[in-house]
Amino acid sequence: MNSERLIHSVKTAIAVAIGFSLTRIVSFAYAQWIIITILVVMCAQIYVGGALQKGYLRFLGTLCGCCIALVVIEIFHSSVLSVFLALVIASFIFSYIATSSKEALSYLGTMGCVTLALILLGQKESSLNYATARFLEISIGIVIATLVSQFIFPIHAKKKLRKNQTETLKKLRDFYNQTLVMGLAEVQTMEHHDLDEEIVKLLLKQRQLAKDSGREPLGTAFNADHFTQSLFCERQILRAINFMHLAQDKLRCATLSDKMNVLLKTFHEEVLTALDAMAKSTPEKTKSFKLPSLESIQHLRADNKEMMVLQPIVYFDALIFNAEIIVDNIALLARLYIE
Repeated sequence: MNSERLIHSVKTAIAVAIGFSLTRIVSFAYAQWIIITILVVMCAQIYVGGALQKGYLRFLGTLCGCCIALVVIEIFHSSVLSVFLALVIASFIFSYIATSSKEALSYLGTMGCVTLALILLGQKESSLNYATARFLEISIGIVIATLVSQFIFPIHAKKKLRKNQTETLKKLRDFYNQTLVMGLAEVQTMEHHDLDEEIVKLLLKQRQLAKDSGREPLGTAFNADHFTQSLFCERQILRAINFMHLAQDKLRCATLSDKMNVLLKTFHEEVLTALDAMAKSTPEKTKSFKLPSLESIQHLRADNKEMMVLQPIVYFDALIFNAEIIVDNIALLARLYIE
């Protein structure tokens, strides 16, 4: 059983219990909106930053919808024409906002449009009271959800992000081993392709965790530039592994000396050792380890003077170039983890 999901479920239940208890103590006109808001804000937002963002967007969308509805009610007295025009124009505007590529604007636009429609069409005889009550009760639900998320068994995206980065390095090590160290037969297995997809998913997950980390107000400050650089390094390593694999496969057709095979094997072992050392250490304090040496792999081209055919030389250059990319990014990652 996933411990984070279990803790989050307990927190959601606690928030609902608090909201329900409050509705028994205070007579709210539409008490269901407190519980609904708590569930909407918390259910799918396991991390503190995600819950805070969802609560903020729900508040802002509700506020926009209520303000427009109040204008229609107070100034135009909820005439059929004014309600019709308000719904049509707001639907156009909020729909345009909701289809934005930005996730935040998408939810805000949807919430604003739904709120306006509920107020203008839901309670004809007391629209003003309904609008005020909806805004108040949704705000209370947001406050309960965000406070519980922040202070009761908080689950921080920053910690999950660090674990994700460690897992990514382990997967990169395994992928490097399968792609460049093991034979071609093993490389073509479904397991190898699945591992490539897992790494891509981990990198995408890091982006979302970074967004939630930046929204968490308490604890150590999240360094967005630091994360961007580390994510770039991981992506560069993944790309370079794939390109090295293509070059190395082409070179299998060429006859390599025993010395060249030993040099290549030594380099691969050094890369695996470096990735493994970084994965086992913490981002806050990366243990010192020996960086892979480019000197050995650079000798491949120098020791291959007898090869006059153009294609193998091009593939050697590609192999060496991508090896340099891997070493440079491992070195940069090590510096970032120590900072």
